[in-house]
Amino acid sequence: MRDFVLFFGEKEGTSAMVRWADRLEGVSVVHHDNGRGWEPLEAHLLGRDLRLEEVSTLFSLIYSKPRDMAALRRAYAVKRPDRTLVSLPETGSVGLKMRWRPPDVFHCGYGLVDLPVNRLFREMRRSRHFAAMTEQMAAHDVVPMMAARQDIFRWALSKYHGSGSGKKGHLQFKLASGEIERGDIPKVHVHLRKFGRLVDQCRRLHEGKRELAEALRAQGLSVKPLLYEDFLEDKVAFFEDFLESLGHAVRPGQVHSMLEGAINLQRVHTGPLSDYVENAVELERAFGGAWEEWSSDWIGEPPHRVDDHGQDVHPIEGASPDSELVESESLR
Repeated sequence: MRDFVLFFGEKEGTSAMVRWADRLEGVSVVHHDNGRGWEPLEAHLLGRDLRLEEVSTLFSLIYSKPRDMAALRRAYAVKRPDRTLVSLPETGSVGLKMRWRPPDVFHCGYGLVDLPVNRLFREMRRSRHFAAMTEQMAAHDVVPMMAARQDIFRWALSKYHGSGSGKKGHLQFKLASGEIERGDIPKVHVHLRKFGRLVDQCRRLHEGKRELAEALRAQGLSVKPLLYEDFLEDKVAFFEDFLESLGHAVRPGQVHSMLEGAINLQRVHTGPLSDYVENAVELERAFGGAWEEWSSDWIGEPPHRVDDHGQDVHPIEGASPDSELVESESLR
């Protein structure tokens, strides 16, 4: 059974995905032991002064076998002494959720200085980050997974709606905590030109994801897409495929029993568009149907597996060798 890392972007359903995955027998997702911190290597948790060497060290300690939890927790405490990572098992699959984002090479705390300096070294940051991450994934046999949301119209709308007032935010967490009720979510009037720019940004993010997947394939790393729409349509089938892609044998009914009970997150936009957009007809006429098609098949050759006796294990049925990147900030 193999470990995995899920590369994600904003509003792709991955907060729910990793919490559901952590319920599965034989799967553990790295997070804080207080039930939070599901993106434990992100700069917003470890500080904007986070360096590539620190990320690489933590990544290696997470996936090294045998795993040294004491060393991992000591290394994590250097950046976050007030947080502790959950214990990780020696068997099964361990997963990590993170953005594909080259860390800064300079940080003084003043944006007017930090931003131009890190832009100046953008290509060097990208090159070093790509080399370090591909080396680590190959060395530890980690499956790179990539979240993708095909319905660009709804994806852009989630980004636009944000906090419920047209600003950045995460309404699903407020709904889950009971801070607000669904009826409290205000309608927004969508500015069509602004929304069009957001749709274009989403298309560019898809292009970046495809470029990254091809670059990883060129390094001999097969990428497994995790599609938001598949997750919504049938969670049992979604996680059966997820487990099989990591080499787990899945018994009939096994996943259904594991996923019983509600995860403490809720979808925000579940009803008609007119429930939360004032100019819904105008918006849908202009942008409805915007879509980027993906396949859940492997990008690259499905991994070759052998069993404990050295016998070939057939690749996952339906997998084919012919089959986000990040938010725009990460391309600085």
